[in-house]
Amino acid sequence: MSADRLYASLLDLVALPSTSGHEEHVRQYLETTLQAQGLTTSVDGAGNLIALLPGQGRPVLLNAHMDRVPPGRGQRPVLRNGVLYSDGSSNLGADDAAGLAIILETLRRLQEGSLPHPPIVVLFTVQEESGLQGARAFDPTPWQVSDGIVFDNAFEAGVVVSRGAHYEAFDVEIIGRTGHPGKDLRQTVNALEIFRQATYPHGSLANDQTRILIGRIEGGSARNAVPARVLLQGELRSFEGGEQIERYRERLRTAFAEAAHQAGGQAEVRFVPHCGSYLVDEQEPLLSLYRQVLADRGEQLQLRPTFIGSDASALRPRVRVFTISTGVVNEHSPAEYVPLAPLEQLVKDTLEVLRRWSVAG
Repeated sequence: MSADRLYASLLDLVALPSTSGHEEHVRQYLETTLQAQGLTTSVDGAGNLIALLPGQGRPVLLNAHMDRVPPGRGQRPVLRNGVLYSDGSSNLGADDAAGLAIILETLRRLQEGSLPHPPIVVLFTVQEESGLQGARAFDPTPWQVSDGIVFDNAFEAGVVVSRGAHYEAFDVEIIGRTGHPGKDLRQTVNALEIFRQATYPHGSLANDQTRILIGRIEGGSARNAVPARVLLQGELRSFEGGEQIERYRERLRTAFAEAAHQAGGQAEVRFVPHCGSYLVDEQEPLLSLYRQVLADRGEQLQLRPTFIGSDASALRPRVRVFTISTGVVNEHSPAEYVPLAPLEQLVKDTLEVLRRWSVAG
């Protein structure tokens, strides 16, 4: 059965290791599979795998990403009551192997059933988890594609992301002076204490329109040495405007600079923007077709904003894409799992959307 083949593809994919920058095993599997179906494939300078299935009408982009967060090891997952669970040794990798499997099965059924469809540009990206780097590098111009669907995780299967948040990383380097903690401390500056004293904005802010997190701390050289250097890795996610985001940046810079100055040390904050915020117009043609497909089977389109990033954040506005969630739960953790039946429904809905798009011209 086709559904069994969809699940088999998912099992094959999660069995392969694939972290950001090391997508070669998954890319080779996908390339071999696509070529076996008669599709011509190419790999761009960033490492993205691109394929084209010719058709009639205006092209549509179908996208999913090949990488996953560490440890990202391949595994033999556990199937229980129609749900695929991680074996506990690693994150399952259904983020985004589920999206990859949906696209592969969609392509198979289009060809096997000689179903009407537009030209389909398949984009399997690298390094989504480390800053949407593959999607940012993709050039849609040669493919003449202006509309598309991203299959990735955010909510329950089938929910569409209506609004994506601005996202940027930031790094803080705090410099003090080391010394033996048992001797005269007047010549030392504890870099970790500077971090403790900094009154920087963090957590949920502005009625949860902005979130600031420091997720990694690295510092010190030994138990019996005053820490001379601390490195912090953080992120800023926001639905607020550019001026307010710049205010948060300045508050972060000022908080660490003042704490360092008072202690006699130094601090530098560096920001690395990854993507801007975006808002999906509910009347966009491809999204309108998806709404109609759902309505015809008695379902209502669900639209929700999210702080979770996806390739859509980098592809828009160059390509008018929207993200359909694959329904993965507890992604990025060994407790990750994905219900299988909704993936089959997503394939069916996608086939119908493509059919209607090709008819519409």
